[in-house]
Amino acid sequence: MARKWVLDAGCGAGRFLDVVAGTDAEVVGLDISGAIDVARDNLRGHPRVHFVQGSIHALPFRDDMFDGVYCIGVIQHTSDPLAAVRALPRVLRPGGLIAYTIYERRSYTRWHSKYLVRPLTRRLPPGFLLSTIRAAMPILFPISEVAFRAPLVKRLLRAAIPIANYVDERALTVRQRYSWAIMDTFDMLAPRYDQPQTEGAVTGALKDVGVAEIGRRPAAGLSVVGRRITPSGAR
Repeated sequence: MARKWVLDAGCGAGRFLDVVAGTDAEVVGLDISGAIDVARDNLRGHPRVHFVQGSIHALPFRDDMFDGVYCIGVIQHTSDPLAAVRALPRVLRPGGLIAYTIYERRSYTRWHSKYLVRPLTRRLPPGFLLSTIRAAMPILFPISEVAFRAPLVKRLLRAAIPIANYVDERALTVRQRYSWAIMDTFDMLAPRYDQPQTEGAVTGALKDVGVAEIGRRPAAGLSVVGRRITPSGAR
């Protein structure tokens, strides 16, 4: 049986590539930024992991190439999120699965503290912002450890404190959550674009490009999975 091919669209430094690298699939990590070089360094030694620098909006792959595609925490950071949603199924073979995790837009989303501080933080040089986060995390991480578990007010405090500490992720060690807190707080405060989406808009965009059997998964954010039905050129 031919080995399956999987695309990690917007792989960043390779956090999720590291998980898929343990399977029998050939895995391709795609990212438009210099993080692709970090991913290559982090995953050095995995012979079935491959790296391509490129854009989701202009995918450098032929039609129907991959057996599975996933895109985690990236779509909302593109210039045109729904166009990015529609772009990925083209490279998925008919019958293949595609999965997205996207920030979900709700009535109160714009009041999250990250949107209030980002007009400042995204103007800072990235290296300076990352160094500042690393310097502050020994203080902010313990505070968020307590605040994000506080009964009754934890949801309010998570919105009020712009720190990405995943206190409910029991599969992670404290050391892993600390490392993730640094990376994801940077990702939270640095991006040029941050456009959360509604479930209806994402589902509609997927149906437009021949994806069916669309369902939502019980995970953080808007996590949607579907199956490609329509082959390229048939729409």
